[in-house]
Amino acid sequence: MKISSATQLSALLITVVLAPATATLVQAQTESTQPLLAQRAIREPQMITGDRPPSIVKSGLLNAAEDHYFDVMVSGEPLNRIEVQCVTFHELDEVKVLNPATGKEIPHTLNYGFEEFAVTFDEPAALGETVRIVIEGSTVRGVTTEVIVPYRVFGTSQVLGTIPLGTALVRGASDI
Repeated sequence: MKISSATQLSALLITVVLAPATATLVQAQTESTQPLLAQRAIREPQMITGDRPPSIVKSGLLNAAEDHYFDVMVSGEPLNRIEVQCVTFHELDEVKVLNPATGKEIPHTLNYGFEEFAVTFDEPAALGETVRIVIEGSTVRGVTTEVIVPYRVFGTSQVLGTIPLGTALVRGASDI
């Protein structure tokens, strides 16, 4: 490499000598701002970002332990579909899909399979929306108490495809 002037030489020396110090300064600055970002996220739990997948946020019993439910919080991509696998010998009367804040039904179509069902939304469930799945008349081998029922839940969006959202656990009435 040929250097044509003293200015270029000094710029080259400053770059070579200061580059490691600059990298350390940038790294230290990045590390020191990380706790601030984490603190802000803790203070503002309603803040929704596009870098988290939808997830199960709540599950339990309704109507004197006759019905099971779980809530899915839509983060990131809008959800087109929710698929639920009932991994026990499960019987149910009906499935309802509601907005838990208003209690109103969310328009959808429902498809049943063996030990599973799928909810396809008429309009995708939007970012920040919570969807409540209510499984009415839920029994496992005819038993409604002293049982823990796991529901494997999957979500489908245009960008992510089908991904696991988690397992909703609902405990029978005597466990509450």
